[in-house]
Amino acid sequence: MRLHVRITVTGFTLVLAGLLVAAVVTGRIRSLAEMTRQITMPSVTWVSRQGIALRERFDLPPDVAQLQAENTRLREELERLRAEQIRFTEIEMENQRLRALLRFAEEHPYYDVRGASVVGQVIGRDPALPIDRLILNIGEAQGIRPGMPVVSDVGLVGRVVQVYRTTSVVLPITAPESAVNAIVQASRQTGIVRGQGGPILIMEYLPLDAEVAVGDLILTSGLGGVFPPKLLIGQVVAVERHDYDMFQRAEIRPTVNFQQLEQVLILVDFTLNPEVKEILDEASSTEAP
Repeated sequence: MRLHVRITVTGFTLVLAGLLVAAVVTGRIRSLAEMTRQITMPSVTWVSRQGIALRERFDLPPDVAQLQAENTRLREELERLRAEQIRFTEIEMENQRLRALLRFAEEHPYYDVRGASVVGQVIGRDPALPIDRLILNIGEAQGIRPGMPVVSDVGLVGRVVQVYRTTSVVLPITAPESAVNAIVQASRQTGIVRGQGGPILIMEYLPLDAEVAVGDLILTSGLGGVFPPKLLIGQVVAVERHDYDMFQRAEIRPTVNFQQLEQVLILVDFTLNPEVKEILDEASSTEAP
């Protein structure tokens, strides 16, 4: 039995050897090699892909602490850039406000002005009330005196009522104690604008036949010499007229937003435009007995 098996194996080996020799002689050994590659290539490729996947899954970063430190550094850099962006935005907004004040000064060459920042706001006992006083960061050392007008680029703010060495206090036109000689731009009717302790001003002593309409602009008249003329105060939002009264009243919304006021100009000295002064002098001489 064993002899039979040996003979069979020997014969199979000889036949295989003969086939290989024949393949070499006839040049078919190349085709056989290619056939073998084609048969085994899918298996080899699959094994290779599985090995790569396992390596990616189980390999750890060479230095986790270094990556964490880099991540922390990048986060800190991002926060720094955000803070810089906020700072630059604030600087640009302040520059815009200062340019507006500079434009006001250039358009009014007859005024000697001092720039100031609002560093405090006094609202009285009730936080719901509008601003009662403004505190500025300049005072006696900068030549500020009580009574000086205070303006912004959009209109009249008020006047200085108290002065300290490096600070001063401003009475805004919205305060009940405030009174400003004013004129209706369209009809040239004069009256007095008073604060009401709220967001709306009242213009009083307007004759019943005076032409006053919603939308009219109200300016300082310059009478009395406390404020120069032609400073914008506000706009008419309502008119109250009764036949039994001697005068009509107008409600005025200020052009200045006192809740957001940050920079102002103090008119430390102002001389009237020569044309305006001439008109006021003529009016005074006409009214004199």
